[in-house]
Amino acid sequence: MKKGSFIGLFLCFTVVVVSLLSACTNAEEMKYKQYVIDGQALYKTHCANCHQLDGKGLAGLYPPIEGSDFLAKNKNLIICAMRNGLQDTITVNGKQYHQPMPANTQLQALDVAEITTYIYSEWGGEKTITDVKAVSKILKTCGDK
Repeated sequence: MKKGSFIGLFLCFTVVVVSLLSACTNAEEMKYKQYVIDGQALYKTHCANCHQLDGKGLAGLYPPIEGSDFLAKNKNLIICAMRNGLQDTITVNGKQYHQPMPANTQLQALDVAEITTYIYSEWGGEKTITDVKAVSKILKTCGDK
């Protein structure tokens, strides 16, 4: 094989590998963006009435999501609460909240995954998908079938 042929073949191979890697990255990035967009729409429908569109909560009745220390420490509990509700008193940023969170049993695991991806992207500093498979496993641990 001539040196020029080898270099041409190597360059062709490199272009193919780079194209495949960028296609995978783009597909994953597109999936993430879709989760965030769908999660935002679901959040507006199922969560914003109490937690508000800006995530700041409602006047001491409902806790904020934005700037919440609870968000970082309780992801599994938050996932469970979205579907099953929450009756316990919780402390967010040093303030206690006693108002029960109603269950949203109509939310599917994918819905919960998308909402979780949105709130953690918007207010939790995460830029990754909360995968539906992981959410399904978590929901099973909190009594969801």
